[in-house]
Amino acid sequence: MEKTGTRTIHLREQLGITLGIALRVQLRGSKDTWNASLVGMVEGRYLIAEVPPIPGLWVKLHQMNNIIVRYLHDGKAYGFYSTLIAALNEPFRLAFLSYPEKIETVNLRKFQRVPCLIPGAVSMSGVSRRGVFTDVSEGGCSFLLDQSGSAPDLGVNIGDEIVFSVRLIGSSDERSVRAIVRNIRTAEKGTSIGTQFHEPGDDLLDSIRTYMGKVGNLDMP
Repeated sequence: MEKTGTRTIHLREQLGITLGIALRVQLRGSKDTWNASLVGMVEGRYLIAEVPPIPGLWVKLHQMNNIIVRYLHDGKAYGFYSTLIAALNEPFRLAFLSYPEKIETVNLRKFQRVPCLIPGAVSMSGVSRRGVFTDVSEGGCSFLLDQSGSAPDLGVNIGDEIVFSVRLIGSSDERSVRAIVRNIRTAEKGTSIGTQFHEPGDDLLDSIRTYMGKVGNLDMP
């Protein structure tokens, strides 16, 4: 299990970034940081970020490794140095950044997660919705909501307590699992809810450990 706070250096293919992700941009040597958003990229060549007015940014054009980029993705903090290779003010304020050679990551999760595709349901305030668990750990899980047109609106928010219905490994019966919503992500595949288990019982933890022991070393598809 990778410990929380473990710092790792990866090569290019470990960028772990998706379009629309929130970035924190900083000029090297400056203490000020700005919010930005990733709006495009060509893998291995460059990234495109929509940025606010940043004093001194355009002056730094083409200076080597003058930009520091940080972001959060899948329970890890990422950071890398980049070079501002081009910029546009109109019609949108865009910064073209060199694709990083190295990416530094820090694991923020206390528990290792493994991928899964386990059908189940989630309910809150009497409303229930089907979906699939897409990853699981001893501390929580991610749940992808069913996107069919007839699916009810769950109306879930960060901090809400929800209840999962799931069939545990080695059991033929469904059981209820309470959890707290920690993040909500909307992407092309639908809405995914990241949760933290609330007072999980020993049988739940034992089942999760059994599952992780079986699939934890398999590569994700």
